[in-house]
Amino acid sequence: MLAKRLVPCLDVKDGKVVKGVQFRNHEIVGDIVPLAARYAEEGADELVFYDITASAHERVVDKSWVSRVAEQIDIPFCVAGGIKTISQARELLAFGADKISINSPALTDPEFDLAPAGRVRPPVYRDWHRLLFRCHQQQL
Repeated sequence: MLAKRLVPCLDVKDGKVVKGVQFRNHEIVGDIVPLAARYAEEGADELVFYDITASAHERVVDKSWVSRVAEQIDIPFCVAGGIKTISQARELLAFGADKISINSPALTDPEFDLAPAGRVRPPVYRDWHRLLFRCHQQQL
């Protein structure tokens, strides 16, 4: 049996961790770095940060807080938001993120592959995307 892992996922908006209900009415919870440190101290195995406005505002995750988090915690962390190219993925990894997560590129370009970014394994979405496409075609 696989080990159970505690992986908190934190939504980030305008450089702050926020909490919303059904993706609305976001309220500020606190600053990213102190919250990341607290989760690490309390036993989280890994952290995930989603910049919830990066894609909509056509920008990438803010690298300044990525590097500050990397300096403060000793557990792996993943960042997501606005990442559309391999060079953007490489840059975030260089700033200290252990993993990156993509969504929009996977939906708009099924052949998008992050393997050339370096420490990133090819994403699973490709097979999943094709499966969804095949299922959708069969329903038409």
